[in-house]
Amino acid sequence: MAKLTPSRLDGVYGMRKFTADDIHDKADAVVQQIADPKNTDDPKWLWRWAKKLNWLARKKEKAREHKARHRKGI
Repeated sequence: MAKLTPSRLDGVYGMRKFTADDIHDKADAVVQQIADPKNTDDPKWLWRWAKKLNWLARKKEKAREHKARHRKGI
C-alpha cells in the first residue's frame, strides 16, 4: 500500500480544499460504510482509511490553532 503523505492526499484526492470538519465527515462516512451489508470493501482497509482521514483532520485542526496563536502574538 502506498504511504500516506500530504502530497498524496492533496494530489490524488484534493484534501487541501476540505476543512477539518469535512474530513471528519468523510471519515464517519467510511466507518458507516463498514456496517453496510452491500459493502464489498475490506473492513480492515476501511478502518485504516478512516484512521488516516481522522489523522489528517486533526493535523489541519492543529495547524489552524497554530495560525490563530501566531496571529494573536502568543
